[in-house]
Amino acid sequence: MKTFLLAVSVLLADQIAKLLALKHLAPSYDGSIPVIPGFFNLTLVFNQGAAWGILSGKLPLLVAISAAMLVFLIWNGKELTQNRLGIAATGILAGGTAGNLVDRLFRGYVVDFLDFHWPWSDGIYHFPAFNVADSAICIGFILLMLNTFLCSPTKR
Repeated sequence: MKTFLLAVSVLLADQIAKLLALKHLAPSYDGSIPVIPGFFNLTLVFNQGAAWGILSGKLPLLVAISAAMLVFLIWNGKELTQNRLGIAATGILAGGTAGNLVDRLFRGYVVDFLDFHWPWSDGIYHFPAFNVADSAICIGFILLMLNTFLCSPTKR
């Protein structure tokens, strides 16, 4: 139940953030709003692919991968959530995956808006825009790996 509530909380936070981005940001890098000049902007991007735009235009495949990840997390939920770290990892990962899946199913693309620049590059190089769900997926995956490596099967 804790895992489900965490997943729903992440999903809601992601979708609310995306709705705010859609309402208040113009869709392009020209419409960026500097938050920390030279380091962090809010920039509306419609990503039709996965991370770094890979698999762009492969919507059915990306939907299938997201759905498969959610099925995996549900199917293995009892084993993955035997401790607090596992509960957090699984809930955060499921919520992030669901957030981007909702975008793909209802919009046909993922809404990204967090845009970081490398401070030592005079703003020339920047990390591709991402969103709350992407952050949750990364954090959840790292926590899941930590849980896997730090906790023996008997401790999980």
